Amino acid sequence: MKEIRDAVLNCIYNYSDDDEKLIRELDKIAADGGGLTYSIFFNVLTHIDFSPQKAQAYWRAILDHRRFLMQMLGRAVHLRTAICDYFCAVDKSLENPVFIDIHVFENKLKSLNYDSLTSLHTRSSMDETLARELARAKRYENELCLLFFDLDDFKRINDMFGHLAGDMVLKDVSRIIKSEIRTEDSAARYGGEEIVVVLPQTGKLDGLLIAERIRKRVAELVLEYETKKIHTTISGGLSSFPIDAENVSDLLKFADNAMYQAKISGKNNIAVYSQNKRRYLRIDFFENIHVRQVGFNKNAGELTARSKNISKSGILFERRERFEIGAKVQLMIPVPENADAIVVLGRVVRVEMLPGGSYDIGVSFLELDQAAKTELANYVFDQLGGHCN
Repeated sequence: MKEIRDAVLNCIYNYSDDDEKLIRELDKIAADGGGLTYSIFFNVLTHIDFSPQKAQAYWRAILDHRRFLMQMLGRAVHLRTAICDYFCAVDKSLENPVFIDIHVFENKLKSLNYDSLTSLHTRSSMDETLARELARAKRYENELCLLFFDLDDFKRINDMFGHLAGDMVLKDVSRIIKSEIRTEDSAARYGGEEIVVVLPQTGKLDGLLIAERIRKRVAELVLEYETKKIHTTISGGLSSFPIDAENVSDLLKFADNAMYQAKISGKNNIAVYSQNKRRYLRIDFFENIHVRQVGFNKNAGELTARSKNISKSGILFERRERFEIGAKVQLMIPVPENADAIVVLGRVVRVEMLPGGSYDIGVSFLELDQAAKTELANYVFDQLGGHCN
């Protein structure tokens, strides 16, 4: 649709003083774009939405009306004049027409869709985008993630450095967010220092990885304003369709709730919304486990951490140093009454700072051989007295 709209706008701009060429070129565009071409044309000129079929019928009727006017008046009649006369005198769809230059109209439309400071979408534009993308996700049974960001201690920046410095911070953070998302994603300034990002066809883990990249880049950002250095961080919350919510208001509310949880957890953090209704029950599991990061970080040695709980799908442990979200780790988990520890691969899906300066690390299991899976499941099952689902 964007390609057709751009072609129609170029046609209007290029042939504003030559109606005959405009009509020919518009009909050429319609050869591929069909009635949608005329629907866009009328929307640009009259701000009325017609269905493609109705727009095409109006287009033919207006061309006939223009020829009739030229015969009656004995002179050329501008296409826009014929459109206005048709909708005011014949069809009467326009009761109080207002004439406005197309450039003024497009600039006004842009101001409604984009925030002037950050160049992100406006809240109203994002509401429309989110509703549209959620409907598409439902129709094609795709996942969708929503990120809700808020700059940490933004009021302090405004108070210490002034509002112009705060504007600079907002612009640079917005630039980072735009650079980290795909062309099919949308980011909006949702209010003050709040920024919302819609990620179509994106699951929770991938959404978390994007959010974590943004968080890390913002934390590394150092801005200079009037010879003073400004450091800032960002906290974010993530919710997803269809796991967490199936409507726009709940997606926004749950992502907002997760963002506040990230603030409570020490800021400069990303939290994932959870209804605490786990697919697998967890049990307390206080053991020393061995953890080693695998992949590109060849210098990472084996570390000892203290686990907190475990299920058939993952484990939570505490350590002084943080892992990055998405890091792949190898775990050696001692299961009581077994001589050998279970060795599994997992991916870090949660990192939460604790009051003492250490971190809770949540790992989702990736690979378990059948023996390890059976042994772990039996242990969890036994600890729950036979009530594990």
